[in-house]
Amino acid sequence: MTNIQFHPADESLELYAAGQLDPAMSIMVSAHLEYCPECRRRVEAAEQKMATQLEQAQPEAMNSELDSMLAMIMQQSPDSVIESPQPALQQEITLGNKRFPLPRALQAHPQHIGPWGRLPGKIQRARVDAVSDSKMNFIYMDQDSALPEHTHQGQEITLVLAGTFIDDAGTYVPGDFIIQDAQNKHTPRTAANQDCLCLTLLDAPLHFTSGLASLLNPFSQLFFK
Repeated sequence: MTNIQFHPADESLELYAAGQLDPAMSIMVSAHLEYCPECRRRVEAAEQKMATQLEQAQPEAMNSELDSMLAMIMQQSPDSVIESPQPALQQEITLGNKRFPLPRALQAHPQHIGPWGRLPGKIQRARVDAVSDSKMNFIYMDQDSALPEHTHQGQEITLVLAGTFIDDAGTYVPGDFIIQDAQNKHTPRTAANQDCLCLTLLDAPLHFTSGLASLLNPFSQLFFK
């Protein structure tokens, strides 16, 4: 397991434990939890805390509700239970001859992913329909590739799924949950012998800041559609 340095905020983990995150952010946090035992422990602690608070606040109501649910289950005969067929799970992302694990939160919904398209700088992208105002994408950066220097008109969350990328602030490894906003300016890039797959979430288009790349700003909606 790599050394994860960047994590969701405590508030996001608590909202996730309570089931109160929007679908796109919930997918991002769920995927991070697959990599991060530290955040899994924090979510479990938040869930336990909420369960204890609920039990202390409404013990009689909870016991009554549990008794009613148990009675309904016991009244059902085995023949009355209809098992729905489970959809086939897509467990990998395939790009050429490379395969990457697909986050479990998306394995039952492959129809919401893709198709893949190419962007400048040896980069590929597949949109993920996450039923949200924010825009989610898989971003694949081939070896020795880079996105132009940019800042953010809103918030950008990047979760590294495989490989490594770097920018002016550091190196990011699988499981890192990086949050950037208008105060951050960076040039994500990969080394000559290292590619990278990320899951990203944007709530506003990027804003390119360097040289000729700034001419792309009228078309930055391409990163946000």
